[in-house]
Amino acid sequence: MFRKLNFKVSNKILFVLAIFGIFFSGLAYYFGFLALPGIVDDKIWEMKVLKEGTEQWGMFMKMPFPFTFKVYIYNIKNPDDIMEGAKPVMEELGPFVYKVYKWKSEVKRDEMDGEISYNEYQRYEFDKEASGKYNEDDVVTVMNSPYLTMFYKVQDLQPQMVPMLDQSTTPIFGENDGPFMKVKVSDYMFKGVKICEHGAKDDMLANMACKEVAKKKNNSHLGRFTIKSGLQKKEDAGTLTKYDGKPYTKIWKGGNSICNKIRGVTTIFPTKVNQNMTFDAYSEDICRSMTLAYQRPEVVKGVTGFRFVVKNDTFDYSEEENQCFCTNQTKDASPLTGCMKNGLCDLSTCTGGPVILSFPHLLYADPEHANGVDGLKPNQSDHETFVVLEPLSGFPLKLAQRVQFNIFLRPIDGASKLQNSTILDDKLIGMLNTKLFKTLKTATIIKWFVMISGLGCTVLSLCLYIYKRCP
Repeated sequence: MFRKLNFKVSNKILFVLAIFGIFFSGLAYYFGFLALPGIVDDKIWEMKVLKEGTEQWGMFMKMPFPFTFKVYIYNIKNPDDIMEGAKPVMEELGPFVYKVYKWKSEVKRDEMDGEISYNEYQRYEFDKEASGKYNEDDVVTVMNSPYLTMFYKVQDLQPQMVPMLDQSTTPIFGENDGPFMKVKVSDYMFKGVKICEHGAKDDMLANMACKEVAKKKNNSHLGRFTIKSGLQKKEDAGTLTKYDGKPYTKIWKGGNSICNKIRGVTTIFPTKVNQNMTFDAYSEDICRSMTLAYQRPEVVKGVTGFRFVVKNDTFDYSEEENQCFCTNQTKDASPLTGCMKNGLCDLSTCTGGPVILSFPHLLYADPEHANGVDGLKPNQSDHETFVVLEPLSGFPLKLAQRVQFNIFLRPIDGASKLQNSTILDDKLIGMLNTKLFKTLKTATIIKWFVMISGLGCTVLSLCLYIYKRCP
Protein backbone atom coordinates (compact mmCIF):
# COMPACT_ATOMS: atom_id res chain seq x y z
CA MET A 1 0.00 0.00 0.00
CA PHE A 2 2.82 2.37 0.89
CA ARG A 3 4.56 1.57 -2.46
CA LYS A 4 1.41 2.44 -4.40
CA LEU A 5 1.33 5.77 -2.61
CA ASN A 6 5.03 6.18 -3.43
CA PHE A 7 5.72 6.42 0.34
CA LYS A 8 9.41 6.96 1.06
CA VAL A 9 11.27 7.54 4.31
CA SER A 10 15.00 7.61 4.96
CA ASN A 11 16.79 5.27 7.35
CA LYS A 12 17.97 8.31 9.32
CA ILE A 13 14.40 9.34 10.08
CA LEU A 14 13.50 5.78 11.07
CA PHE A 15 16.51 5.66 13.39
CA VAL A 16 15.61 8.98 15.01
CA LEU A 17 11.98 7.84 15.39
CA ALA A 18 13.08 4.61 17.07
CA ILE A 19 15.46 6.42 19.43
CA PHE A 20 12.70 8.93 20.21
CA GLY A 21 10.29 6.10 21.03
CA ILE A 22 12.77 4.20 23.19
CA PHE A 23 13.77 7.35 25.07
CA PHE A 24 10.24 8.42 25.93
CA SER A 25 9.18 4.87 26.81
CA GLY A 26 12.14 4.61 29.16
CA LEU A 27 11.45 8.06 30.57
CA ALA A 28 7.82 7.17 31.20
CA TYR A 29 8.80 3.87 32.84
CA TYR A 30 11.38 5.57 35.08
CA PHE A 31 9.05 8.38 36.07
CA GLY A 32 5.92 6.26 36.48
CA PHE A 33 7.35 3.19 38.18
CA LEU A 34 10.55 4.36 39.87
CA ALA A 35 10.50 8.10 40.54
CA LEU A 36 6.79 8.84 41.01
CA PRO A 37 6.16 6.44 43.95
CA GLY A 38 9.05 8.04 45.86
CA ILE A 39 7.87 11.57 45.06
CA VAL A 40 4.31 10.72 46.16
CA ASP A 41 5.60 9.06 49.34
CA ASP A 42 7.69 12.13 50.21
CA LYS A 43 4.73 14.44 49.60
CA ILE A 44 2.48 12.31 51.81
CA TRP A 45 5.06 12.34 54.61
CA GLU A 46 5.23 16.14 54.29
CA MET A 47 1.55 16.07 55.27
CA LYS A 48 2.31 13.91 58.33
CA VAL A 49 5.44 15.48 59.83
CA LEU A 50 4.50 17.76 62.73
CA LYS A 51 5.86 21.16 61.82
CA GLU A 52 4.41 24.47 62.98
CA GLY A 53 2.61 26.49 60.33
CA THR A 54 1.54 23.47 58.28
CA GLU A 55 -1.95 22.10 57.68
CA GLN A 56 -1.03 18.93 59.57
CA TRP A 57 0.04 21.00 62.60
CA GLY A 58 -3.33 22.74 62.66
CA MET A 59 -5.15 19.39 62.63
CA PHE A 60 -2.80 18.07 65.30
CA MET A 61 -3.50 21.01 67.61
CA LYS A 62 -7.28 20.80 67.18
CA MET A 63 -9.26 18.07 65.47
CA PRO A 64 -11.46 19.74 62.82
CA PHE A 65 -14.37 17.41 63.55
CA PRO A 66 -15.70 15.69 66.68
CA PHE A 67 -15.31 12.04 67.54
CA THR A 68 -18.41 10.04 68.37
CA PHE A 69 -18.45 8.58 71.89
CA LYS A 70 -21.11 5.93 72.48
CA VAL A 71 -21.95 4.59 75.90
CA TYR A 72 -23.87 1.37 76.40
CA ILE A 73 -24.86 0.71 80.00
CA TYR A 74 -25.97 -2.63 81.33
CA ASN A 75 -28.99 -1.97 83.49
CA ILE A 76 -29.18 -4.61 86.23
CA LYS A 77 -32.77 -5.90 86.26
CA ASN A 78 -32.69 -8.20 89.31
CA PRO A 79 -30.42 -6.71 92.03
CA ASP A 80 -32.41 -8.22 94.90
CA ASP A 81 -32.32 -11.69 93.35
CA ILE A 82 -28.56 -11.37 92.77
CA MET A 83 -28.05 -10.78 96.48
CA GLU A 84 -29.79 -14.12 97.04
CA GLY A 85 -27.41 -15.88 94.65
CA ALA A 86 -29.31 -15.65 91.36
CA LYS A 87 -27.63 -15.17 87.99
CA PRO A 88 -27.61 -11.46 87.03
CA VAL A 89 -29.96 -10.41 84.25
CA MET A 90 -28.56 -7.52 82.23
CA GLU A 91 -30.41 -5.18 79.89
CA GLU A 92 -28.23 -3.21 77.48
CA LEU A 93 -29.34 0.41 77.22
CA GLY A 94 -27.93 2.78 74.63
CA PRO A 95 -26.23 4.14 72.83
CA PHE A 96 -26.03 7.35 74.80
CA VAL A 97 -24.13 9.37 72.19
CA TYR A 98 -21.72 12.21 72.85
CA LYS A 99 -19.71 14.39 70.50
CA VAL A 100 -16.12 14.57 71.70
CA TYR A 101 -14.08 17.64 70.81
CA LYS A 102 -10.32 17.25 71.25
CA TRP A 103 -7.53 19.81 71.33
CA LYS A 104 -3.91 20.06 72.47
CA SER A 105 -2.57 22.53 75.00
CA GLU A 106 0.59 23.17 77.03
CA VAL A 107 2.59 22.09 73.98
CA LYS A 108 6.38 21.96 74.36
CA ARG A 109 8.90 21.05 71.67
CA ASP A 110 12.25 19.38 72.32
CA GLU A 111 14.32 20.19 69.23
CA MET A 112 17.27 18.05 70.35
CA ASP A 113 15.22 14.84 70.67
CA GLY A 114 12.74 15.79 67.97
CA GLU A 115 9.84 15.32 70.39
CA ILE A 116 6.62 17.14 71.24
CA SER A 117 4.93 16.97 74.66
CA TYR A 118 1.34 18.04 75.21
CA ASN A 119 -1.85 17.62 77.18
CA GLU A 120 -4.88 16.56 75.14
CA TYR A 121 -8.16 17.99 76.40
CA GLN A 122 -11.61 16.60 75.73
CA ARG A 123 -15.07 18.13 75.85
CA TYR A 124 -18.14 15.90 75.78
CA GLU A 125 -21.39 17.22 74.36
CA PHE A 126 -24.52 15.06 74.55
CA ASP A 127 -25.99 14.38 71.09
CA LYS A 128 -29.71 14.12 71.72
CA GLU A 129 -30.60 13.47 68.09
CA ALA A 130 -28.12 10.61 67.66
CA SER A 131 -29.14 9.13 71.03
CA GLY A 132 -32.73 8.70 69.91
CA LYS A 133 -34.98 7.61 72.77
CA TYR A 134 -32.15 7.70 75.32
CA ASN A 135 -31.49 10.72 77.52
CA GLU A 136 -28.78 11.79 79.96
CA ASP A 137 -31.40 11.94 82.72
CA ASP A 138 -32.36 8.26 82.31
CA VAL A 139 -31.93 6.36 85.57
CA VAL A 140 -30.11 3.02 85.53
CA THR A 141 -29.25 0.40 88.14
CA VAL A 142 -25.51 -0.30 88.15
CA MET A 143 -22.77 -1.62 90.38
CA ASN A 144 -21.78 0.74 93.22
CA SER A 145 -18.06 0.92 92.43
CA PRO A 146 -16.97 3.10 95.43
CA TYR A 147 -18.93 0.88 97.83
CA LEU A 148 -17.41 -2.33 96.45
CA THR A 149 -13.92 -0.84 96.32
CA MET A 150 -14.03 0.02 100.00
CA PHE A 151 -15.26 -3.44 101.02
CA TYR A 152 -12.79 -5.29 98.80
CA LYS A 153 -9.83 -3.32 100.09
CA VAL A 154 -10.83 -3.83 103.72
CA GLN A 155 -11.45 -7.52 103.06
CA ASP A 156 -7.99 -7.90 101.53
CA LEU A 157 -6.13 -5.85 104.17
CA GLN A 158 -8.06 -6.41 107.41
CA PRO A 159 -10.89 -8.91 106.90
CA GLN A 160 -11.81 -8.82 110.62
CA MET A 161 -13.00 -5.23 110.16
CA VAL A 162 -15.64 -6.07 107.51
CA PRO A 163 -18.50 -6.52 110.05
CA MET A 164 -17.61 -3.19 111.66
CA LEU A 165 -17.51 -1.48 108.26
CA ASP A 166 -20.88 -2.94 107.35
CA GLN A 167 -22.43 -0.97 110.23
CA SER A 168 -20.95 2.38 109.16
CA THR A 169 -21.63 2.63 105.42
CA THR A 170 -24.95 4.48 105.58
CA PRO A 171 -23.45 7.85 106.66
CA ILE A 172 -20.93 7.48 103.84
CA PHE A 173 -23.16 6.41 100.96
CA GLY A 174 -26.58 7.64 102.01
CA GLU A 175 -29.26 6.46 99.58
CA ASN A 176 -26.61 4.54 97.64
CA ASP A 177 -25.73 2.31 100.59
CA GLY A 178 -25.30 -1.09 98.96
CA PRO A 179 -23.54 -2.96 96.14
CA PHE A 180 -26.04 -1.56 93.62
CA MET A 181 -27.19 1.99 93.03
CA LYS A 182 -29.71 3.87 90.92
CA VAL A 183 -28.14 6.82 89.17
CA LYS A 184 -28.64 9.17 86.25
CA VAL A 185 -26.46 8.44 83.22
CA SER A 186 -24.97 11.96 83.29
CA ASP A 187 -23.98 11.54 86.96
CA TYR A 188 -22.58 8.07 86.33
CA MET A 189 -20.45 9.24 83.38
CA PHE A 190 -19.35 12.79 84.22
CA LYS A 191 -20.76 14.56 87.25
CA GLY A 192 -20.09 11.78 89.72
CA VAL A 193 -22.23 10.24 92.44
CA LYS A 194 -22.52 12.15 95.71
CA ILE A 195 -21.03 10.28 98.64
CA CYS A 196 -19.42 11.26 101.95
CA GLU A 197 -21.97 14.07 102.43
CA HIS A 198 -22.56 13.34 106.11
CA GLY A 199 -19.30 14.17 107.82
CA ALA A 200 -17.45 10.95 106.96
CA LYS A 201 -14.62 12.52 104.98
CA ASP A 202 -12.18 12.32 107.90
CA ASP A 203 -12.62 8.56 108.08
CA MET A 204 -9.74 6.57 106.50
CA LEU A 205 -12.00 3.97 104.91
CA ALA A 206 -14.37 6.61 103.60
CA ASN A 207 -11.44 8.36 101.95
CA MET A 208 -10.67 5.18 100.01
CA ALA A 209 -14.17 5.20 98.60
CA CYS A 210 -14.30 8.92 97.91
CA LYS A 211 -11.12 8.83 95.87
CA GLU A 212 -12.31 5.94 93.73
CA VAL A 213 -14.99 7.74 91.68
CA ALA A 214 -12.97 7.36 88.48
CA LYS A 215 -15.35 8.84 85.91
CA LYS A 216 -14.52 10.82 82.81
CA LYS A 217 -14.29 14.53 83.42
CA ASN A 218 -15.35 17.14 80.92
CA ASN A 219 -12.85 19.74 79.68
CA SER A 220 -9.94 17.86 81.22
CA HIS A 221 -6.99 15.72 80.19
CA LEU A 222 -5.83 12.31 81.35
CA GLY A 223 -2.08 12.80 81.30
CA ARG A 224 0.83 14.22 79.32
CA PHE A 225 1.91 12.58 76.08
CA THR A 226 5.28 12.79 74.34
CA ILE A 227 5.55 11.86 70.66
CA LYS A 228 8.08 12.14 67.84
CA SER A 229 7.61 15.10 65.50
CA GLY A 230 9.13 13.35 62.49
CA LEU A 231 11.45 16.26 61.70
CA GLN A 232 14.55 14.14 62.38
CA LYS A 233 13.16 10.91 60.91
CA LYS A 234 9.88 11.18 59.04
CA GLU A 235 8.89 7.55 59.70
CA ASP A 236 8.76 8.32 63.45
CA ALA A 237 6.13 11.07 63.12
CA GLY A 238 3.40 10.65 65.74
CA THR A 239 5.09 7.72 67.50
CA LEU A 240 4.37 7.69 71.22
CA THR A 241 7.52 7.59 73.39
CA LYS A 242 6.49 8.73 76.89
CA TYR A 243 3.45 9.17 79.10
CA ASP A 244 3.70 11.67 81.95
CA GLY A 245 7.36 12.06 81.08
CA LYS A 246 8.27 8.38 81.45
CA PRO A 247 8.90 5.66 78.84
CA TYR A 248 7.55 2.96 81.17
CA THR A 249 4.71 2.79 83.67
CA LYS A 250 4.81 0.90 86.98
CA ILE A 251 1.32 -0.52 86.61
CA TRP A 252 2.12 -4.07 85.50
CA LYS A 253 4.59 -6.78 86.45
CA GLY A 254 8.21 -7.00 85.38
CA GLY A 255 9.56 -3.48 85.79
CA ASN A 256 10.56 -2.32 82.29
CA SER A 257 8.57 -5.13 80.68
CA ILE A 258 6.70 -4.98 77.37
CA CYS A 259 3.47 -4.56 79.36
CA ASN A 260 4.77 -1.36 81.00
CA LYS A 261 6.38 0.10 77.88
CA ILE A 262 4.76 3.26 76.49
CA ARG A 263 4.50 2.52 72.79
CA GLY A 264 2.31 2.83 69.75
CA VAL A 265 0.92 5.12 67.10
CA THR A 266 -1.29 8.11 67.87
CA THR A 267 -3.21 9.52 64.90
CA ILE A 268 -0.36 9.24 62.37
CA PHE A 269 0.18 5.94 60.56
CA PRO A 270 2.95 5.07 58.09
CA THR A 271 2.56 5.18 54.32
CA LYS A 272 2.46 2.09 52.08
CA VAL A 273 0.37 0.09 54.53
CA ASN A 274 0.41 -3.63 53.79
CA GLN A 275 -1.37 -6.67 55.17
CA ASN A 276 1.66 -7.93 57.11
CA MET A 277 1.89 -4.83 59.30
CA THR A 278 0.74 -4.58 62.91
CA PHE A 279 0.20 -1.44 64.98
CA ASP A 280 0.31 -0.80 68.73
CA ALA A 281 -2.08 1.75 70.20
CA TYR A 282 -1.82 3.04 73.78
CA SER A 283 -4.84 4.09 75.82
CA GLU A 284 -4.43 6.00 79.07
CA ASP A 285 -7.90 4.81 80.19
CA ILE A 286 -6.60 1.25 80.53
CA CYS A 287 -2.90 1.99 81.16
CA ARG A 288 -1.71 -0.28 78.35
CA SER A 289 -1.18 -0.79 74.64
CA MET A 290 -3.08 -3.19 72.41
CA THR A 291 -1.97 -4.56 69.03
CA LEU A 292 -3.99 -4.30 65.81
CA ALA A 293 -3.52 -6.75 62.92
CA TYR A 294 -4.92 -6.84 59.37
CA GLN A 295 -8.37 -8.40 58.94
CA ARG A 296 -9.86 -7.53 55.52
CA PRO A 297 -10.39 -4.74 52.93
CA GLU A 298 -13.23 -2.28 53.56
CA VAL A 299 -14.71 0.58 51.53
CA VAL A 300 -15.39 3.87 53.35
CA LYS A 301 -17.20 6.60 51.39
CA GLY A 302 -15.95 5.20 48.10
CA VAL A 303 -12.32 4.81 49.27
CA THR A 304 -10.92 1.30 49.69
CA GLY A 305 -8.95 0.77 52.87
CA PHE A 306 -7.41 -1.99 54.98
CA ARG A 307 -9.23 -2.87 58.20
CA PHE A 308 -6.98 -3.60 61.20
CA VAL A 309 -8.52 -4.99 64.41
CA VAL A 310 -7.27 -5.55 67.95
CA LYS A 311 -6.04 -9.12 68.11
CA ASN A 312 -8.49 -11.57 69.65
CA ASP A 313 -5.72 -13.03 71.83
CA THR A 314 -5.11 -9.68 73.57
CA PHE A 315 -6.39 -11.13 76.86
CA ASP A 316 -5.10 -14.67 76.25
CA TYR A 317 -2.65 -15.52 79.04
CA SER A 318 -1.27 -18.60 77.33
CA GLU A 319 0.62 -16.04 75.21
CA GLU A 320 3.94 -15.28 76.91
CA GLU A 321 3.87 -11.54 76.11
CA ASN A 322 0.55 -11.19 77.98
CA GLN A 323 1.65 -12.78 81.23
CA CYS A 324 3.09 -9.59 82.68
CA PHE A 325 -0.52 -8.30 82.79
CA CYS A 326 -1.24 -10.96 85.44
CA THR A 327 -1.14 -8.87 88.63
CA ASN A 328 -2.81 -11.35 91.02
CA GLN A 329 -4.87 -8.54 92.55
CA THR A 330 -8.27 -10.25 92.60
CA LYS A 331 -9.46 -13.41 94.28
CA ASP A 332 -10.64 -14.62 90.87
CA ALA A 333 -7.07 -14.87 89.56
CA SER A 334 -5.21 -18.19 89.45
CA PRO A 335 -3.19 -18.67 92.67
CA LEU A 336 -0.40 -20.22 90.59
CA THR A 337 -0.01 -17.69 87.76
CA GLY A 338 -1.83 -14.61 89.07
CA CYS A 339 -3.72 -14.54 85.77
CA MET A 340 -7.43 -14.21 85.28
CA LYS A 341 -9.26 -16.49 82.90
CA ASN A 342 -8.87 -15.60 79.24
CA GLY A 343 -10.86 -12.65 77.96
CA LEU A 344 -10.44 -10.42 81.04
CA CYS A 345 -7.77 -8.01 82.26
CA ASP A 346 -7.61 -6.82 85.87
CA LEU A 347 -7.29 -3.00 85.90
CA SER A 348 -7.19 -2.59 89.68
CA THR A 349 -3.54 -1.48 89.61
CA CYS A 350 -4.49 1.03 86.90
CA THR A 351 -7.76 2.46 88.23
CA GLY A 352 -7.38 1.85 91.97
CA GLY A 353 -10.72 0.03 92.02
CA PRO A 354 -12.02 -3.47 91.23
CA VAL A 355 -12.39 -2.80 87.49
CA ILE A 356 -12.05 -5.64 84.98
CA LEU A 357 -11.44 -4.90 81.30
CA SER A 358 -12.85 -7.00 78.47
CA PHE A 359 -14.12 -6.71 74.95
CA PRO A 360 -17.84 -5.74 74.77
CA HIS A 361 -20.29 -8.49 75.68
CA LEU A 362 -17.31 -10.54 76.92
CA LEU A 363 -16.30 -11.28 73.33
CA TYR A 364 -13.60 -14.04 73.28
CA ALA A 365 -13.93 -14.46 77.05
CA ASP A 366 -13.79 -17.79 78.85
CA PRO A 367 -17.24 -19.45 78.72
CA GLU A 368 -17.38 -19.52 82.52
CA HIS A 369 -17.69 -15.74 82.58
CA ALA A 370 -19.81 -15.41 79.45
CA ASN A 371 -22.31 -17.96 80.81
CA GLY A 372 -22.44 -16.31 84.22
CA VAL A 373 -24.62 -13.41 83.02
CA ASP A 374 -27.86 -13.29 81.04
CA GLY A 375 -28.28 -10.62 78.38
CA LEU A 376 -24.89 -10.65 76.67
CA LYS A 377 -24.70 -11.23 72.90
CA PRO A 378 -21.07 -11.05 71.70
CA ASN A 379 -20.66 -10.23 68.02
CA GLN A 380 -17.31 -9.79 66.32
CA SER A 381 -18.27 -7.07 63.83
CA ASP A 382 -20.10 -4.98 66.45
CA HIS A 383 -17.75 -5.43 69.37
CA GLU A 384 -14.17 -5.29 68.07
CA THR A 385 -11.81 -2.31 68.11
CA PHE A 386 -10.61 -1.41 64.62
CA VAL A 387 -9.12 1.20 62.30
CA VAL A 388 -9.51 1.36 58.51
CA LEU A 389 -6.43 2.81 56.78
CA GLU A 390 -6.08 4.05 53.21
CA PRO A 391 -3.11 1.86 52.17
CA LEU A 392 -1.09 4.32 50.06
CA SER A 393 -1.23 7.30 52.43
CA GLY A 394 -1.91 5.56 55.75
CA PHE A 395 -4.68 8.05 56.56
CA PRO A 396 -7.36 6.66 58.93
CA LEU A 397 -10.73 6.50 57.16
CA LYS A 398 -12.74 5.06 60.04
CA LEU A 399 -11.99 3.86 63.55
CA ALA A 400 -13.70 2.62 66.70
CA GLN A 401 -12.35 1.89 70.17
CA ARG A 402 -14.66 -0.58 71.89
CA VAL A 403 -14.06 -1.86 75.39
CA GLN A 404 -16.14 -2.97 78.35
CA PHE A 405 -15.50 -2.18 82.01
CA ASN A 406 -16.73 -4.84 84.44
CA ILE A 407 -16.91 -5.10 88.21
CA PHE A 408 -16.79 -8.45 89.94
CA LEU A 409 -19.47 -8.92 92.54
CA ARG A 410 -17.91 -12.06 93.79
CA PRO A 411 -18.46 -14.37 92.08
CA ILE A 412 -20.50 -12.47 89.43
CA ASP A 413 -19.98 -9.24 87.52
CA GLY A 414 -21.71 -6.14 86.14
CA ALA A 415 -20.54 -3.95 83.31
CA SER A 416 -20.66 -0.83 81.16
CA LYS A 417 -19.51 -0.66 77.54
CA LEU A 418 -17.83 2.27 75.79
CA GLN A 419 -17.24 2.95 72.11
CA ASN A 420 -15.14 5.84 70.81
CA SER A 421 -15.43 6.09 67.03
CA THR A 422 -15.26 8.32 63.99
CA ILE A 423 -15.48 8.23 60.21
CA LEU A 424 -13.25 10.57 58.25
CA ASP A 425 -15.06 13.86 57.64
CA ASP A 426 -16.36 14.55 54.09
CA LYS A 427 -14.01 17.54 53.79
CA LEU A 428 -11.00 15.36 54.59
CA ILE A 429 -12.22 12.66 52.19
CA GLY A 430 -12.49 15.43 49.57
CA MET A 431 -8.97 16.61 50.39
CA LEU A 432 -7.70 13.04 50.07
CA ASN A 433 -9.41 12.71 46.69
CA THR A 434 -8.16 16.08 45.40
CA LYS A 435 -4.60 16.08 46.70
CA LEU A 436 -3.81 12.39 46.36
CA PHE A 437 -6.10 10.26 44.23
CA LYS A 438 -6.82 12.78 41.42
CA THR A 439 -3.15 13.76 41.23
CA LEU A 440 -2.13 10.10 41.05
CA LYS A 441 -4.80 9.42 38.40
CA THR A 442 -3.53 12.32 36.25
CA ALA A 443 0.09 11.19 36.66
CA THR A 444 -0.90 7.63 35.74
CA ILE A 445 -2.69 8.80 32.57
CA ILE A 446 0.35 10.88 31.53
CA LYS A 447 2.68 7.98 32.35
CA TRP A 448 0.82 5.50 30.17
CA PHE A 449 0.22 8.04 27.37
CA VAL A 450 3.93 8.83 27.09
CA MET A 451 4.92 5.19 27.40
CA ILE A 452 2.42 4.00 24.76
CA SER A 453 3.35 6.88 22.45
CA GLY A 454 7.02 6.03 22.78
CA LEU A 455 6.41 2.35 22.16
CA GLY A 456 4.20 3.28 19.20
CA CYS A 457 6.98 5.32 17.67
CA THR A 458 9.43 2.48 18.17
CA VAL A 459 7.11 -0.13 16.67
CA LEU A 460 6.21 2.15 13.76
CA SER A 461 9.86 2.79 12.92
CA LEU A 462 10.60 -0.95 13.08
CA CYS A 463 7.68 -1.78 10.78
CA LEU A 464 8.71 0.86 8.26
CA TYR A 465 12.29 -0.37 8.30
CA ILE A 466 11.17 -3.98 7.68
CA TYR A 467 8.86 -2.77 4.91
CA LYS A 468 11.73 -0.94 3.20
CA ARG A 469 13.94 -4.01 3.36
CA CYS A 470 11.29 -6.26 1.79
CA PRO A 471 11.47 -6.56 -2.09
